[in-house]
Amino acid sequence: MKASKRFTGIVAAGLALTMLLSPVSASASAQQQDTGFKDNFREIKSATSEDYTDLEFLKPLLKDKTVVSLGENFHRVAEYSSMKTRLIKYLHEELDFDVVMFESGLGDAFMAYENADTLPAKGMMEGSIFPIWHSKETLELFDYIKQQKNTDHPLYLAGYDMQFTSAYLTQFIAGWIAEVDEVQAKEYFEFELQAMTDFYAVINEYGLDTDNNPQAKQKIQKVLNEYEPKYRALIQFIQDNKEQLAAAYPQNEHMVDIAVKALEGRISFIEMGLYGTKESYEFRDRIMADNVEWLMQVMYPGKKVILWAHNDHLAKNTSRIKTKEQGKWINSFTSMGELLHKKFKDKGYVIGFYMNSGRASTITTQELFDIKPMPKNSLEHLMMSSGYKIAFADLSQHKIPDKSNSWMFKMAYAAEDGMTSEIIAPNVMRFIPREQYDGIIVFDQVKEPTTKY
Repeated sequence: MKASKRFTGIVAAGLALTMLLSPVSASASAQQQDTGFKDNFREIKSATSEDYTDLEFLKPLLKDKTVVSLGENFHRVAEYSSMKTRLIKYLHEELDFDVVMFESGLGDAFMAYENADTLPAKGMMEGSIFPIWHSKETLELFDYIKQQKNTDHPLYLAGYDMQFTSAYLTQFIAGWIAEVDEVQAKEYFEFELQAMTDFYAVINEYGLDTDNNPQAKQKIQKVLNEYEPKYRALIQFIQDNKEQLAAAYPQNEHMVDIAVKALEGRISFIEMGLYGTKESYEFRDRIMADNVEWLMQVMYPGKKVILWAHNDHLAKNTSRIKTKEQGKWINSFTSMGELLHKKFKDKGYVIGFYMNSGRASTITTQELFDIKPMPKNSLEHLMMSSGYKIAFADLSQHKIPDKSNSWMFKMAYAAEDGMTSEIIAPNVMRFIPREQYDGIIVFDQVKEPTTKY
């Protein structure tokens, strides 16, 4: 979930440059088509088919990878969730990937998966990931996770964000603590919900951008001062009573570890409100990167992982991206993806998702808006000139620019919602494609998610 829109999606749910070359032009695109340009692309025939024949080209690209990242340049797009679901199934069934990790609460996803045998798929989805992805298209993935739960090759569900995602985690932790101390459990349940209520009240009053608003920062600091000691005391209680608490939940040996990490995340979530837009992005992404590494080392050692998030959190060198904010080009932030790329290097593969035209819905109000065909000087238009409705380009195998692939090494413009926007706009991001992604998927037409499920 985008940083400056990090609160809005939850509030709406009611608490529930190395090579400075010229931009790609239409004429350059036309010329490239005569020099093997189309050979750079593969056609993906469907976002939903269970026949994976059209995805077989991915095997040699991904067979030795440990982490595959699936991005998106806007959250509320049906085809993105459908394609991610299809790719995740393919990676799980054909390439033995084991874990799907969402840009959502670490503790929330853990608890929902732990209860997958009793929770319906809808309950798992709503209890574990942000409302921006609650849709019929994403529900199909949770149906699949549930189906695989008790097989010899389950697909584990995890989250790596520190943000409050739903009240399900609060209820679960309170019930668990009550096995040892009912008073402590009751106090925690009440103060956590009140902490989130107080925090969002400040955001609702002053908005998301507190850069130049001392009064807003003062009120957020007051919330932090009131509730951080309560969280710290609860964490100490859990650590002091970890043997009893572990015995109260013998199903998973990491229950204490997850609970402590989730509660520490609550403190960080409130603290994030003190920072300006770019600073809050970087603060959050450092924590998310640390959480991904911790999950891979402690919870799922030796397992292959799929990451689900916005492009901005997954691209490999985001600090080199330029984003247009309020009419001015500024440097983007150092993301989780950039930090992880330094760790995983050639063991990771990052796929960015983009669209050419269609319709989507805003994050907070789900109001529909149209997406006009992308301009001729855009990355999306260039990839659509391949002639495919869903076009995939692998950039990872291209080491040296030539007449057919030079666009991968040049500055390109693409659509985004940026750091603060509620809708997507064309040509508001510029970057060198090969610096940011190993693969790119562009959809010719998209639509809004199906929210009746």
